[in-house]
Amino acid sequence: MKKYIIIALLSLLSYNANAQFINKSEFGIIVGGGNYIGDINPKFNFYNTNLMVGAIYRYNINPRWVIRGNFLFGSVKAYDVDFDNIRNLSFESKINEISATCEFNFFDYQTGSKKHRVTPYLFGGIGVFFMNPKTLIENRITNKTEWVELQPLATEGQGMEGYESPYSLTQISIPFGLGLKFSVTKFISIGLEWGLRMTFTDYIDDISTNYVDRSILLDWSGELGASAADRTNEIQDNVYNPAGSMRGNPERNDWYQFFGFTLTSKIPYKAKCYTF
Repeated sequence: MKKYIIIALLSLLSYNANAQFINKSEFGIIVGGGNYIGDINPKFNFYNTNLMVGAIYRYNINPRWVIRGNFLFGSVKAYDVDFDNIRNLSFESKINEISATCEFNFFDYQTGSKKHRVTPYLFGGIGVFFMNPKTLIENRITNKTEWVELQPLATEGQGMEGYESPYSLTQISIPFGLGLKFSVTKFISIGLEWGLRMTFTDYIDDISTNYVDRSILLDWSGELGASAADRTNEIQDNVYNPAGSMRGNPERNDWYQFFGFTLTSKIPYKAKCYTF
């Protein structure tokens, strides 16, 4: 009996000694496009797709489960004029994301394996993203068209007495989606991926609630703030929306999405080999 126990223990130790040198880490790049879904573009479509790029790290726990980290950099933008909306608002914003997710492979998968070389997968997790909505507008003081940051202008009264606090430019997101990855060499894996980002803000586009009284806004953020908040008059002369009328839909937060390619490689290492 002791003989069999010793053999079993030695076999387990040998397996663990070898297993600890199996390269479980992969690092690579992610390249594709992204866009926004919100008050200007309320549908889940591919309107106004912009380049997004980043870095990806995977730690393969086993052939089915993967822990993953992402750094994603890009931008989103939308224009009411594209939808014939006389509201005439527009914005562009950077989207820089850091996220941690978990992947579930539908089939056993290992980069470099000839037997387990392809699998679809699902992923989900949590992320932090940084935004800064801006718009291109004519400054009536300087008579020049310029990009202005919208959050400091309090376009919907944020920060004024009786209104909400200014929204944060750092927000939480819930990334989730699906993909397909394929091992092409002993060390290289490529993939296709599509993922949505649910957020907890309605201000990626700086649009959410109602118009503010123009005279109050003029006192607070000047002509530039008042002009950025209500741009209907640029299409219809001297037409301004009354205070309290709907500017956006506060019942639905903004989203953004990413779709593209992944390219990862096993991280090279040197390791000693033990035999029993």
